[in-house]
Amino acid sequence: MGAALALAIGLTGCGADDDNPAADGGVFTTPTEAPTTTTEPPTTTTAAETQYFANSDHVGEQVAVTAPVDTDLTEGAVVLDAGAYGDDSLLVLFKGGEREFAEGQSVTVIGTVRQFSYDDYADDYGLVESALFDVYANEEFLVADSLVAESPAPTS
Repeated sequence: MGAALALAIGLTGCGADDDNPAADGGVFTTPTEAPTTTTEPPTTTTAAETQYFANSDHVGEQVAVTAPVDTDLTEGAVVLDAGAYGDDSLLVLFKGGEREFAEGQSVTVIGTVRQFSYDDYADDYGLVESALFDVYANEEFLVADSLVAESPAPTS
């Protein structure tokens, strides 16, 4: 009898409740379709690179640039595809011996933004063919203090 009394007390405690359809005689139904939820992929944005070479605002500043090689121009000059920094054909002059770069090879350069004049840099960087550099006249370019290239991908 004690068990019946406990059961009766437990049932009387379940009064009619809007949140409990079984307590007020409601009918349970099961949904025929599972609710659909859509999850938006997270939006990620990366900060745009500073446009060091889009105009003369950064001439004289020391900057760091990482970009793929577009053209291995001479023993002391390489052209990078630095569109993210404001120039699709960024001239980089460097010293330190003969170096070869592969097209598409990633290069990180730390140097100073300058405005190019063939006469100002030809002797210091061994620029022997002035015609190669005509397209860069009066453009911003980079005089490298440090130039580090990733190893080119092995060819098979």
